[in-house]
Amino acid sequence: MPETHNDRLARNENLITGEIYRTSLNKSVWNKLIPKVPWIKGMSSVQQVLTMERNLPANVDTWQDLAPNENSNTCVPNVDEVPRGYTTRSFNLVKKAIESEEICVEDTRDAYEVDEQVASMFKNMRDSVAYIWKRRAQLEYTRISQHKIIATHGLPEAAGEFPPIPPTSVLTQKLLDQLYVDLVSNSAQEDGGSLNMVGGAPQFILVTDMMTSNAILREDQTQNAFLWNSDRVKELLAPLGINRSYLGFMHTIDLLPRRFNFTGGAWVEVQPYVTGAATNGYKSVLNPAWKAAPYTDSYIFLPSVMSFAVPDSINSVGSGTSFNPQSYIGSVKWLNILHKTDNPDGNQGFYRAVIATGTKPVHPEFGYVVRHLRCVGDIGHQECPDVTPVSDTDLSDSDSYLLG
Repeated sequence: MPETHNDRLARNENLITGEIYRTSLNKSVWNKLIPKVPWIKGMSSVQQVLTMERNLPANVDTWQDLAPNENSNTCVPNVDEVPRGYTTRSFNLVKKAIESEEICVEDTRDAYEVDEQVASMFKNMRDSVAYIWKRRAQLEYTRISQHKIIATHGLPEAAGEFPPIPPTSVLTQKLLDQLYVDLVSNSAQEDGGSLNMVGGAPQFILVTDMMTSNAILREDQTQNAFLWNSDRVKELLAPLGINRSYLGFMHTIDLLPRRFNFTGGAWVEVQPYVTGAATNGYKSVLNPAWKAAPYTDSYIFLPSVMSFAVPDSINSVGSGTSFNPQSYIGSVKWLNILHKTDNPDGNQGFYRAVIATGTKPVHPEFGYVVRHLRCVGDIGHQECPDVTPVSDTDLSDSDSYLLG
């Protein structure tokens, strides 16, 4: 028995006129930030990253006096051995597929501007792929990062889940200053963590929302924050969405940051979109609860923290075999699959995209995510100054003329 279909094509039954409009998803800086590398073929489905660790000799401050050789051999100083060690971290492939609803060619005959409707359907599929990658990047960078910090007194942190403590502060430059010192002290800039230098100081990427970024730049009114901006920074890093550098951090804006409620002693993420009913079918609408959520995450992003390993397509494994090439980055393809009962005439098809990736942990110790307050009700409210009302009797003839 052939499967049933939902015809979502709009028809001109009630005189639809003009161009077709569509609702888009915001593009994200996350899809530009995380490095993507090839998944190594011919190895286990679970692979490992090998990190050679930093080591120092045990007696860094112990020295030997130089003295003449008298019944001893002082030509050879005492030796302090530098130990060695390494850490391995495992990662594996995950995958998912998304498909559009099917289109039957017979349904297109009397559909309104069918080419444009299908073009919007195709673009929405591509937007969905981008959104899925963005969410994966946010979630995985948070998971991999060893420093999940709450913006409150003492800066409690954890390597696993965020501490179950509500923040009491917005993200401040003073808090960032402490984390900057931690990163530099840990030589993060030496291991591919810094993308730029300003005044001889390494600069790290701060991924945050627009209101938080603006508040940090206004935090110290005694400084002109914009004097810290660098045109060179913009030239080199503008493709990553970076448009300003301030006190060690290059700000890039996340248009859809993760937001949270703290309920019953636990963190509950509030999704930015919820599903609602359209005239026909469904639509994703901005979630009012997301707009009102009091807590959000900001990230100190270092490209050396992690990367995405994406497998290549396989066309053949020899001996006359052949396979349809599959892009695991999420390329959207049109499929018209013949089937004896469901699609015997080849007049039905759909869009499909497959995504596969492994999260390769490189330097999790350089990953910092700060959960902090966002002042939802702060609109910079200012009342008008007191003004004495002007009565009609105070107006001259010319004033009355101007007011009609």
